[in-house]
Amino acid sequence: MNHHKTGKKFHARGSMAFGFHHLIKGTQKVVGAFARGVTGHNVPQTAEQQQHQNIEQQQPHTKEENAPQNAEQHVPQTAEQQQPQANEQHVPQDAEQQVPQTAEEHVEPEVLGGLREGFYQKTCPQAEEIIRNGLVRAMQNNSKIVAAIPRLFFHDCFVNGCDGSILLDTTPSGAEIEKSAGQNGITVKGYELIDEIKLELEKNCPGIVSCSDILAYLSRDAFVASGLPHYEVSGGRRDGMESLEANVADNIPVPDDSVDLMIELFNRKGLNAEDLVVLIGAHSIGVAHCFNFLYRMDDPEKAKMVDPRLGNVMRFTCTNQMSTLAFDAATQYKMDSVYYKQLLMNRGLLESDQVLAQDIRTRGLVQLFNNDEIGWFDKFGKAMNKLGAVEVLTGNQGQIRKQCRAVNA
Repeated sequence: MNHHKTGKKFHARGSMAFGFHHLIKGTQKVVGAFARGVTGHNVPQTAEQQQHQNIEQQQPHTKEENAPQNAEQHVPQTAEQQQPQANEQHVPQDAEQQVPQTAEEHVEPEVLGGLREGFYQKTCPQAEEIIRNGLVRAMQNNSKIVAAIPRLFFHDCFVNGCDGSILLDTTPSGAEIEKSAGQNGITVKGYELIDEIKLELEKNCPGIVSCSDILAYLSRDAFVASGLPHYEVSGGRRDGMESLEANVADNIPVPDDSVDLMIELFNRKGLNAEDLVVLIGAHSIGVAHCFNFLYRMDDPEKAKMVDPRLGNVMRFTCTNQMSTLAFDAATQYKMDSVYYKQLLMNRGLLESDQVLAQDIRTRGLVQLFNNDEIGWFDKFGKAMNKLGAVEVLTGNQGQIRKQCRAVNA
């Protein structure tokens, strides 16, 4: 992976290779016709209205909501079914077996990489609600935060594991921190929201909820706010005590990476090629900066992989390298599978995204998720939990920071 140390000018700015990019307000007129050529979907209401509605609607149902409403809903048993089997009538049970179990005793929480669902149920039961409400408040002033947070999560997890090290402003050694790396830089956002949520959590449950868990739950809530069905997230991460710029280069993909390099990197993190293709669907929301893709139009061979209409939009929009273009101009505020359709039509902005639709190892997955949005939704939640378990600190490892920008004194 020394490929990443060659002094490239291109930096990851999206949700994967890439980084998760920022959601932008309104549709860009210049891509309107191009968007309608992809799909007939309409941009939902305003970004803030639709996202707020999604995050309220997608919360898990209570047991009462899922319970049968009346007896007619149950399939009646036949007489034979109601009669106990002869060889079972006189089998004695011990006292423990005869005690009815509660729902909690029946359902074991899922454990992944030392993490556990419902981790704060007893120690800070309001934790996930506080985190979710923090996002809702932030969205009212800045819809871009929805795409910024998952990108921050990815860049944290892939560098030194999901330990919140990207949040640190200083490190005990005094070395340059992860925030200073070119792959992060000034376009990585969301730190202030993490600070606000952490402050509220410390008031309610001091010393309980880690900064790395805040980022994990918040990323889930950002996707749900954009239309992804709710999925459970495991907790129990501890915060790291070191943040080094030197660790970033070999661990964050860049926009012109090959499929070989991306699969190799994902494998090193315990993820596979399917996880790569699943998570690239996060580019359903957010934008890319022109310096991450405009170079493709200056190379005749690379330009052949770009749909001509998209190429024209790139040239027209990119008045400077910091200009931005929506990944998915058709439904840029909504998490859906339309982005896979764009890749199959050579309409992916990033070269590292587009090559996934050409390579024999990944093209079938792009086609599958284009045709099966519900299946992709399910795999996305699972892949995000795999990502969230990368090289985590648990138990007595690390610490629970009192505030997310500095290790505890």
